[in-house]
Amino acid sequence: MELEVKGLSRRYGSQWALRDVCFMLRGFGVYGYLGPNGAGKSTTFKILTGYLAPTAGSVRLGEWRLPQDLRMLQRHTGYLPEHNPLYIDMYVREYLLFRGKLYGLSGKTLRQRVEELIEKVGLTPESHKLIGALSRGYRQRVGLAAALLHDPPLLILDEPTSGLDPNQVIEIRQLIRSLGRSHIVIFSSHILAEVEAIADHVLILHKGQLVLDTPMRELPKHLGLEEYWVETAGGTLDWGFLEGKGEAVPVSHHLWQVRVRAGTEIQKAIYEASVLQKVPLTRLERRQLPLEEVFRQLTENVPVS
Repeated sequence: MELEVKGLSRRYGSQWALRDVCFMLRGFGVYGYLGPNGAGKSTTFKILTGYLAPTAGSVRLGEWRLPQDLRMLQRHTGYLPEHNPLYIDMYVREYLLFRGKLYGLSGKTLRQRVEELIEKVGLTPESHKLIGALSRGYRQRVGLAAALLHDPPLLILDEPTSGLDPNQVIEIRQLIRSLGRSHIVIFSSHILAEVEAIADHVLILHKGQLVLDTPMRELPKHLGLEEYWVETAGGTLDWGFLEGKGEAVPVSHHLWQVRVRAGTEIQKAIYEASVLQKVPLTRLERRQLPLEEVFRQLTENVPVS
């Protein structure tokens, strides 16, 4: 299953919320969809789920396309909006049975599916309660269960951990990660550490345009930098050999953060310097550049046409 977006644009009056957004999500996995406030994330999700028509562009999920296959595409998409809308005066099972009927499920099949999802999302201890009596974390689980009832290959989650306490955040992250093994999960979050923890791939929007579309492991090349941590057994290295290639910043007395241009063969040079200077190394580790830094540079410094 693939999700393909081509030339997606949306205008409100004279204001463009999205402009020519193109990407393809190939196969199961967890895809982080990021951007500053107002970048167009929620607008994208509303278009993908058929709640909003694009000004231009196309969306394809498998063999179905918008707008001609809207109903089929919606049947194969699960959506958890940022402000999770629930009927708080209904019981958990009652609500999920009601939602299941809207998807055309019924009888034993529906009841079994509801029980399966109650267990899968960790609702079992709260399943007898009114939704209005649940904590925010458990309400998010109800929303997730509702989005999964019809077993959609595409799952869209808008700020799924917003407002949760640390324990609830960890539990929902683990759940999202597990869902990525059997679904295309695309989610937005303002917590970049969260995206680093669970996403296989990241897309970044800036002022309605896509400025990054890459697997997490390939983030460093988009900054043109590579980072290493170097630790010695007790001496101090003379880092003059880095001139013109990068810099070494001390982290502690015997530990340095070394950044060089991407593609620079620096490991051999560091080993040779340690031997020549008789300063033994206890650590030479290539590090993943933080998503926060990539995000900041792309959304602050990239010009938008």
